[in-house]
Amino acid sequence: MQGFQLQTWQTFLLVLVFLAVALGLRLWLAKAAWGYHPGGMKGYLQDLVLETVISYAPMLLIIFGVRIYIDVNPQYGQSPMVFASIAVAVVSMMVARRIPLVKAASARMMKARNDRWEAYKQ
Repeated sequence: MQGFQLQTWQTFLLVLVFLAVALGLRLWLAKAAWGYHPGGMKGYLQDLVLETVISYAPMLLIIFGVRIYIDVNPQYGQSPMVFASIAVAVVSMMVARRIPLVKAASARMMKARNDRWEAYKQ
């Protein structure tokens, strides 16, 4: 019996759909904080997209690059390169979150959420 396996483009599409749903949920759940963000809902959305795209883009490029390489060269499917690429991808995501532009966007969102909670307490 053969196992179910997605093609590379199907996997990529599935990841994009998952990220879009995650962005939508994060935006919807933060609806109460929109008014406390300097740019309102539009600014909050821009910061959210900026943080997500810059954080996950390097990781996705590395993982899908290795996946395409393995599709072309299946003999390297069990190579240590696969596991090393996952480690490099996770480290690249963590490094990307420390870029000043991303840190500033994240700080604005956190401040909006904190200001909303402070207003809620009173």
